[in-house]
Amino acid sequence: MRATRSLAVAVVFGIVACDTPETGTMVPQLLFTISGETGLTAARDLTVDHAGNVYVFDYGDYVIRKFDPRGGLLATFGGTGDEPGSFTHLMAIRAHGDSLLSLDEGSISVFELSGQLRSWRALTDTMLSDYPRIHPDGRWIGGWIIGETAERALTYRRADGSERLRLASYALADVFHGIEPGVDFFINSIQAPFYVYGFLPDGQVLWVVTDSSSVFVQQDLRTETFYEAQATPVSYPEDEIAAMEERQAQLPPPLFMNVPQRYQLVHHLEVEETGDVWLYLMSQERTGLLRLSPTGTEKAFYCIETELDMLSARLTLANGRLYVMSSGREETAIYTMTIP
Repeated sequence: MRATRSLAVAVVFGIVACDTPETGTMVPQLLFTISGETGLTAARDLTVDHAGNVYVFDYGDYVIRKFDPRGGLLATFGGTGDEPGSFTHLMAIRAHGDSLLSLDEGSISVFELSGQLRSWRALTDTMLSDYPRIHPDGRWIGGWIIGETAERALTYRRADGSERLRLASYALADVFHGIEPGVDFFINSIQAPFYVYGFLPDGQVLWVVTDSSSVFVQQDLRTETFYEAQATPVSYPEDEIAAMEERQAQLPPPLFMNVPQRYQLVHHLEVEETGDVWLYLMSQERTGLLRLSPTGTEKAFYCIETELDMLSARLTLANGRLYVMSSGREETAIYTMTIP
């Protein structure tokens, strides 16, 4: 199997202003900041328990840090290693009830909220996924790159790690011209189509390919449209396109870079405990948070008044609040917005 890796390149995105909110406005309020003094330098994912404690994992050392609602450090656990309770490549965490689930490339661990390891299970298949989502029973969804076929795919996995269903895929050569299946390549996937996904409370899978505004729902082997609406993409500024084209010309194979002409339409998908679904949309018609019912009916739309880069932030819903993590090497900030 050929190794396929992603070359990370930082890009600052512009946020479209929303002057005429259709339903209302939400404003992120700073909850607390986390400085590098805690050891946190590469915050990757967050989750929140019912007491409002915030758990963040660091992509640099695979340590999970637990903070109280004011930002006080309560516990540190995990770390790099191949024994139960540590990680070789931590990918996602999720607080549920009195447990914290963590998904590694080759195992699923369940911790007490204090950080004490409760159970550990090796997976049958090892896979590196971008931002997977875990169901409380151990099932999970994740997007990944298949080197042999040069595809970006969305996979639905059983609790033992085996693939239950391939939900979607597309050929990377359609975006990164010159890539060939079975050959090593390194890509900067900024703004290439990717997948966002989550679980409804009843276990059904929701997923979106981000250059479309259609949301699909998957139950067993049946795929249906959960929500769709017309949306017009926002064009990239011409100077940014020119700068990316210049960088692309300096990257000979096996390095590949995408030069997008427009922003993606959907950037986040989150599900409330009530079953309401939240999408962060960016289009010429409206930019902000769209709230859907558990059956896919539009309930509300909220503009976001902020200077935060909402496209690259990490979001999670808990306790009637939306938590937003804006991460940096020097400082990571956690914001909240109360759900109307």
